[in-house]
Amino acid sequence: MKIDRIFENAHFRTLDPDRPFASRVGVMHGYVVAVDSDLDGIEARDHVDLQGAYVVPGFNDVHVHASWLGRTLSELDMTDLSGDLDQVYRRIAGYVDVSASQTDDDWILCLGFDHHRFGKAYPQIEKLDAIAKGRPLFMRHTSGHSSIVNTAALRRIGAFSADFRDPEGGHVVRDGEGNPTGLVQENAQNLIQDLFKPYSLQILGEALSRAGERLASRGITSICDAGIGEGWIGDSPIELQAYQNLHDRHRMRVRTQVMPTLYTLHKIDANSEDHVAVGLDLGMRSGFGDDWLSIGPVKVFADGSLSGETAAMSVPYRNSEGNVGSLEHDPQLLHKWITEALESGWGVATHAIGDRGIDVALDAYEEALGLGIKPPLPLRIEHAGVMRPDQLIRIAKLHVVPTTQSVFYDNQGDGMIQSLEPEPLSYTYRAGSILNASVILPGSSDAPCASESALLGIEKFVTRTTGTGKPFGPAAERLSIDEALHCYTVGSALATGYGDSKGKIRPGYFADFTCLGEDLFHALPEEISSINVNATVVGGEFTYTR
Repeated sequence: MKIDRIFENAHFRTLDPDRPFASRVGVMHGYVVAVDSDLDGIEARDHVDLQGAYVVPGFNDVHVHASWLGRTLSELDMTDLSGDLDQVYRRIAGYVDVSASQTDDDWILCLGFDHHRFGKAYPQIEKLDAIAKGRPLFMRHTSGHSSIVNTAALRRIGAFSADFRDPEGGHVVRDGEGNPTGLVQENAQNLIQDLFKPYSLQILGEALSRAGERLASRGITSICDAGIGEGWIGDSPIELQAYQNLHDRHRMRVRTQVMPTLYTLHKIDANSEDHVAVGLDLGMRSGFGDDWLSIGPVKVFADGSLSGETAAMSVPYRNSEGNVGSLEHDPQLLHKWITEALESGWGVATHAIGDRGIDVALDAYEEALGLGIKPPLPLRIEHAGVMRPDQLIRIAKLHVVPTTQSVFYDNQGDGMIQSLEPEPLSYTYRAGSILNASVILPGSSDAPCASESALLGIEKFVTRTTGTGKPFGPAAERLSIDEALHCYTVGSALATGYGDSKGKIRPGYFADFTCLGEDLFHALPEEISSINVNATVVGGEFTYTR
């Protein structure tokens, strides 16, 4: 019997301690079956000459927003603008002019605005009103935790009514006279988004296809989509079906584990002996699915963002008149939700960026574990931005995975330096100390809140510099290239429950790997992100070739 394929003429760095380097890899049914001399005498239906490429295990990004990323490739994107708000106004005006045939009910949807790139200034609502010519406008901040809207949009949610009240965990920001400024924060975004969401399966499918192509071109073979379904981070209550439709048509480019938002779960009237209080219909839970598409942990929000200075902190933000951010929900309610989800067979990933938010998540996890609950997947804290030393000790003790984003140093680092006092800044988006505490550290981007480039993520783990070249935090938090690569491969596999099938090039593991044009380990640290991705392979098949 012949195996399917032999990839040869390459420099494989396997991350398998038993055989760290190889030049040939054999694949059968999507799995690695033999390496180097073990292939002697074995025939294959196909031989692939990788032309001397430098091959590493496939990059695995455990915190991406795929549909949102895909829409940035089709909606009005502000990511490349900075310095002068007139650029933002001109881009919107140009879009309005070319779409003049649309009606007052057609939304102007924009993405990628970051006030830090404009001296912390936001577009003026009066100018947006004039440019939009009566049409409602919604511009999502790059963090996802706030948006900029115009008067036409605010009228549709009754924001000018005397009896209007902000929803729990959200704000329609107003000036000193009580007039809306156009800035909408956190859960208040739901009020606006519910006017044009849910997106259709066609729109979602097209967005996911575009995102998959972009991610594959970055050498990424697996992702975790961090929040689908209900809530402001979700796009449709049937969002998983858009993924399933792609899967049915064999159009997925990356293996995907999805995180339903915890708000998607509902009461389940199961037998009392089963201890299932909440879930999805028919008993689906974390782990359901296959090697290409599966359900991961549920995601819940403890707090907001650093860029919007809404993350819950114990030390006030700099020059903020005592602002310490806020929790999105009452801590007791969060404890109840998290414990119920864990008891019902779900893994949990809690978005917590400020140290007060992290405290709430850790308290809930410790309570649940104390009840003897065994999570099906590693417990996670998404972002774990401002992590105090005592919290890292607790994280290690509880075996929690902090999912930090090194790419944030690049596009948000300068803003964080401006927002945080020196002490909390010294333990913000840590890396080296996490590994020194023997805690799993995966690779992730939070794209499109930051670049989806895994190579940039590896570079920033190593250099810890901001977009303007400033050092970000203590030098001791920097990683070696080997450690950074380990995060985006082995670390990510462990964080998502795939430690025995992803992250290494060895027999029995998925044949997922990334082919680079240069040796990652011989590149200058600040030039790692410039290395070409020549090809991406998932299950022994090319998902991208340069």
